[in-house]
Amino acid sequence: MNLIVKPAASEALNAVSFHETEGVRIEAIFVGSCALYVDHYLWIDEKQKEDTKVKVEGIPFLISKNSLTYLPDKLYVDYNPTLGYKLSSDEETFKYNLRLTRREKH
Repeated sequence: MNLIVKPAASEALNAVSFHETEGVRIEAIFVGSCALYVDHYLWIDEKQKEDTKVKVEGIPFLISKNSLTYLPDKLYVDYNPTLGYKLSSDEETFKYNLRLTRREKH
């Protein structure tokens, strides 16, 4: 996966304090319905066994094996202080107005 972090997102994410085993989880979850629908999330989360960990601009990103099947080969992460984070590709915007929160432990 080619993960591109735009300058505004890089600045915002570099201001976050991560524990050694944490990162920004990019999650793509198949919701299902009459049409193909995938919901996207950003969380601060602990690395799991089957996660892919990628460091971009000094920021640790975590992507589950399952999420990789629903994400494009080239994914952009952008940020606007008013609109939150945005996940997109060259072809489409997957989700915007994402807020980075710490994932609740199960």
